[in-house]
Amino acid sequence: MTITKPNNPATQARILLSEGHSIVVRFRKKDGTETTRSMTRNLTLIPKKMHPKFVRPENPHYITGFDIDKQGWIRFHEDDILSVL
Repeated sequence: MTITKPNNPATQARILLSEGHSIVVRFRKKDGTETTRSMTRNLTLIPKKMHPKFVRPENPHYITGFDIDKQGWIRFHEDDILSVL
């Protein structure tokens, strides 16, 4: 069996985050500037006080993760992802 890496950066980010990886993602912010952020959904890497209190349904076109450097949750549209490093 051959496992191929998805070409779509949004799909790649979703897969890696759901598997508990930390990723570096470059995306376009709402103001048009580009930024690079280290993010994860791995609860062992997120301070206990920042853990989600409950899970709510999300728009499937957005990606949510914990910004490791800024110590806060971030969310952006999948179309704004430029690359996953």
